[in-house]
Amino acid sequence: MYCFNGINIDIIAPSSGCDNNIWYKVEKLVGKKNNNRNTKTSNEQVFVNPKDKFNKLNHQLFSNNRILWALRGGYGIDKVMPFIIQQDYSKINKKIIIGYSDLTALQIYFSQKYNWKCISGCMLKDFLDTNKSEKSKNTILNYLKGKIQYLKLHNLIPLNKIAKNSKIIEGKTTGGNLTAIQSGIGTEWQIYTNNKILFLEDVNVDGFRLDRILNHLKNAGLLHNVKAIIFGDFGNNKENLKVLKHFANEINIPIFKTNEFGHQKENLPFGINFNGTIKKDKNKYVVVME
Repeated sequence: MYCFNGINIDIIAPSSGCDNNIWYKVEKLVGKKNNNRNTKTSNEQVFVNPKDKFNKLNHQLFSNNRILWALRGGYGIDKVMPFIIQQDYSKINKKIIIGYSDLTALQIYFSQKYNWKCISGCMLKDFLDTNKSEKSKNTILNYLKGKIQYLKLHNLIPLNKIAKNSKIIEGKTTGGNLTAIQSGIGTEWQIYTNNKILFLEDVNVDGFRLDRILNHLKNAGLLHNVKAIIFGDFGNNKENLKVLKHFANEINIPIFKTNEFGHQKENLPFGINFNGTIKKDKNKYVVVME
């Protein structure tokens, strides 16, 4: 067990690792050394034994700690998931998995299979530098400490007419990294989107590739009964915003856009398996998650 900012947590690292210098700084944050450091890069994850990574993660899933906080994202969780789905976690106390990017698959699976609440937000590595805003970091800490009772994203911009004409949209929340979600299609951890408010973000994706992935979700039937889609940040490629607007105008789903979550500096947390409400607040759309 580790104590981060007065919160008891376990550190999970089922994706890419960090070098020993980063680990040392993370250990200073939590006040305790980690004897199971994952130091392998994303490229090295190709050759790592996934069973070894699963064994470490599985031990933490069965621990008494309520919060499992990811070190970082990167690559690797898809190779661990086939071991995860063979286990029965129905009798253990529900936990909160915090992370984003590659962690999306793990969060979606546990929220759907075991009704866990997960949070897409800053990982422990993000607290070491200025790559994420202080607001992004403080919001998730304040929520976990009970200083705020809900998560909220502001400045949602409607991308199509059905979104502009919407008054209140309610539904369970789900989503995360678009590439990670696409890689889960056809697996036992495939995302369920029926009657959900779907959050999507990504980074380093060209416009035509973004269009291809979004159409894959549509053609796979994953957008048939979605209550609404909220696009987060998709990197600095200006072409991507044109793609998102074009996609929004081709589909009969309320679609909104915000830069308040994603891989860039602003990454405010959103809940997975929370009760979500999209509504107008002073002529601007917001989403509240409780």
